[in-house]
Amino acid sequence: MSFSPVKALIEEADRSSWPREALIGLKLISPDDPACSGIDREASLTDAAQAQERIRFFLKDRLTRNFRDVGRAWLSAVGPCVVEVVRAEWLDEGSRLFLETLAGLPGQDVEVRFRVGAGDAAVTAQPVKNVREETVDRLFVQVATLAKRDLEYLYEQAVEYLSVGDSWTAERILRGIQPYHDVPAVWGRLGLAYTMQDRTLEAEFCYLRWRRDPDPVGVAGADYALSMLYARHHPPHLRSLDRTAEYLEHGYATLGRVGEDDERDLTFHRVFNRNGYALVEFRRGRVDAAIEHLTSGIAQLRNGTALHRMHQTVLIYNLAQCYRRIGRIDSAIDTYRELLGLDGKMPEYHMELAHCHVSKEQFSEALAALWEARDLGPSIQEVHSLLGFTYLQLGRTAEALDAYRTAHACDPSDVEALYDYAYLLAEVGESAEALRLARSVDTGRLPGEQAGRFLTLAAEQHAQLGDLPAAHAALEEVLALTPDDPAARANLDQVAAAMT
Repeated sequence: MSFSPVKALIEEADRSSWPREALIGLKLISPDDPACSGIDREASLTDAAQAQERIRFFLKDRLTRNFRDVGRAWLSAVGPCVVEVVRAEWLDEGSRLFLETLAGLPGQDVEVRFRVGAGDAAVTAQPVKNVREETVDRLFVQVATLAKRDLEYLYEQAVEYLSVGDSWTAERILRGIQPYHDVPAVWGRLGLAYTMQDRTLEAEFCYLRWRRDPDPVGVAGADYALSMLYARHHPPHLRSLDRTAEYLEHGYATLGRVGEDDERDLTFHRVFNRNGYALVEFRRGRVDAAIEHLTSGIAQLRNGTALHRMHQTVLIYNLAQCYRRIGRIDSAIDTYRELLGLDGKMPEYHMELAHCHVSKEQFSEALAALWEARDLGPSIQEVHSLLGFTYLQLGRTAEALDAYRTAHACDPSDVEALYDYAYLLAEVGESAEALRLARSVDTGRLPGEQAGRFLTLAAEQHAQLGDLPAAHAALEEVLALTPDDPAARANLDQVAAAMT
């Protein structure tokens, strides 16, 4: 099981007063924790979706966001502390990612120590297994001799873990049962686990095995999964819009071979496929064709099952994105408002509405949408970055600086958020801190234009602080990257003249 050490830590804290977003994150780490048992009532449709209804799964950026929410709530409960992990060589992937996220939380008095081998910590927290975990462990150690019903139980548990975002536990269960329960669905779910971990080549192998399914609906599902690898998840050099389209068209044709007496929800599968093809049309610049696919799908899914309602929100979101792409901002705003009427607890939807208001220079309306997004998803970096920009347009510099500081704190490795924060610090006269941040980036690892911006900012702060030789050196680095930049040349000449 993943997260056993993290569960041991969490059990040391009182979780009864944790905020909504922390309990949503807790469901990922410890889905059976009583503290998060009723959180689905407060969650978005995406977060509250049951295992068999889920169509959105969590990638690493979403996991780390959840970990930040849980980490802050835990530290608020326990106070300043040192966390020592003994036998760190045995640490599972999920726990390691959580603990690394915990250690990186800004402004928190916490130290995380990893020790290989046994340690001598003064206080030791031991994870306690619940009934489900004990059952899974008991069955798993005898997997080679299990009856079919027990293998199917393990498969169902893997699906449950996938649905809350724990792809690591799901992967281990699925790999364990596959030799003894070699059915297409196992390969499909294993491929999904690998996709969630950015292991896309292994995912493709699994999806191709899933594609051998004699059931046409299974083949169509595999085709859709493969299409999204080539559209979104593979590394950029492996992506192919043509391959995406080929898989989607094959899957759609395959659904046409399903018998009329089949009682499964074929409307959902067909609409799901055409939603994927709308992405192809969107990427090819045929936005009107994408809109046609989406509006048709929305009409077919109205007043349907829970799965229909979930997918309807996905389609409406994509439709709003299409309207934004072609500049129909008022239509996009109306569509986002319709979307929020269906699922007002999804912070990203409020943020996208704010983007539309910003594009129309409706900054007060944007601010109201962003406050909603921030309250629902306080660890979403883009929300805080857009808040910073919006506050600036309204002349509220101090609040903008605080928003940019928070955006940088959400992910200190994000260089764009760091630049925004450092730049505004420079604008308000905090040259020393702006310089420290600008120089904290390894510009040799950045694209030329981005590196040039950091070096220029550093040069300006060196000059403000009276260190003209350092400013001169930074500007020389800018010109080495962009020799034809007239502004950099003029700045260098000006500094050189001041030095003489």
